[in-house]
Amino acid sequence: MKRLPLLLLAAVLVTATGLSIPQEGPPPDPSPPSEPPPAPPSEPPQTPPPEAPATQPADSQIVGQEQPTPADQIPVEPAPPPPRKPKSRKPLTPEQKRDELIKSMGALAPKGIYLLIDTGTNRLYLMRNRCALRSAVCSTGSGRFLPDPPRNREWTFDTPKGEFKIRRKVTNPVWIKPDWAFIEEGEPIPRNRQERLAPEELGDYAMDLGDGYLIHGTLYERSLGMSVTHGCVRLGAKDLEAVFKSVKIGTPVYIF
Repeated sequence: MKRLPLLLLAAVLVTATGLSIPQEGPPPDPSPPSEPPPAPPSEPPQTPPPEAPATQPADSQIVGQEQPTPADQIPVEPAPPPPRKPKSRKPLTPEQKRDELIKSMGALAPKGIYLLIDTGTNRLYLMRNRCALRSAVCSTGSGRFLPDPPRNREWTFDTPKGEFKIRRKVTNPVWIKPDWAFIEEGEPIPRNRQERLAPEELGDYAMDLGDGYLIHGTLYERSLGMSVTHGCVRLGAKDLEAVFKSVKIGTPVYIF
């Protein structure tokens, strides 16, 4: 009989005696195996809350963040209508041209009461619309030039042209003679204001046009119709009274 290996012999002895062969490693834990602790309940994944859009003050304007407008939302302007061809018009006859000119001038004519003063013919017209209520002979500026070399002054006695208005109406006006009235007569210029007063020179009424120009009466009615004044418009006593009572402050005056 052959020798069994020692290991086989040991196994036979263990089986016969009921002994166990110790295993290498740490001894087994005598306590029953514990169950693993239950896992914590799983929570649903947290999603971050949506970010609120940043608000801008009502009076602010965001620059550089404009988004292009979709092509289907871009407003389309309608095409302009084609230009109309002017209708052909027959040439006007001289009579038709005259009538159209009169009509156009009539639309520009002043309305109501106003005064027309023609410095070329020295005539004053009291007008209502296009009707002359009164025609009066008047005197206007002489156009004469008066120098004052010692004081480096000069005057030109013209009646101004253009559109004016009645600014004041004065009864029994008193003229305060300016320096040129004394220089023209070769008299010394007075220093006393009382020496400048001339209460009868302007007649019974005066209408102020501004800048020292008046429509007034005169002591020298023989010179009516002549260009002899220092720029004012002179009228005879009867015409002056009629015009004074017909106009009011703000009445237009046209001088040409």
